[in-house]
Amino acid sequence: MPATEIFPEFALLPEMYAREVEGLTDEQLDLKQPGKSWGLWSIREQVSHMGYVNYRWFLQVWGKFLFGEELPRPESLYDTGGADRLLDPMRFHEMDDLLAAYEDGCRLALDILENETLESLREKTKIREVPRNYEWPSGDRYIDWLENVVLKIHPDGFWRDGKKDNVFHYNLEWTFRHVLWEGYAHLKTIQAHKQAQGIEGKIALDEGVGYLAALTWE
Repeated sequence: MPATEIFPEFALLPEMYAREVEGLTDEQLDLKQPGKSWGLWSIREQVSHMGYVNYRWFLQVWGKFLFGEELPRPESLYDTGGADRLLDPMRFHEMDDLLAAYEDGCRLALDILENETLESLREKTKIREVPRNYEWPSGDRYIDWLENVVLKIHPDGFWRDGKKDNVFHYNLEWTFRHVLWEGYAHLKTIQAHKQAQGIEGKIALDEGVGYLAALTWE
């Protein structure tokens, strides 16, 4: 069974994002909510982040493992231009360009899945050492996110090393699940931005899935 049947949602997410941001003005897309835990990135930046996430994981992290030196997309796509986990804002600013990049990244994910099975997704593994004091620009420690959310919510595919507590192992199945769950989480964040501006959301999300069940939008 091709792994596309395990993660069919990658074919659906780009249209969900397009529907959710349809008709919004630049002012609405760029408004931030600094008083909220979810509000440091605007709607535009939420979409940009998800465009970056696909390229980061499937080109930068797994690219050479899966494709060798012949990457299916240019490495420049995961160059942030100095931004924090976003597509280079000098290259990707207009919403049509951001949505196109996200759709392309999801297409890349599906292309990979077509050549994988559940067994092969689980067999492919990588290791990451996380500096204990590494923080995102928000001030949150990355290792806290791994301990308090990732290790608890994922059923398998991500585990702590038995000898070093800041070394983690993960497989390709976990990577796809993580990226998928991020897609839903940032879509909900876009809806939270819209709600704060008095705009009704368009997409119904299953609140019991993945990070939606583990996180809160106050």
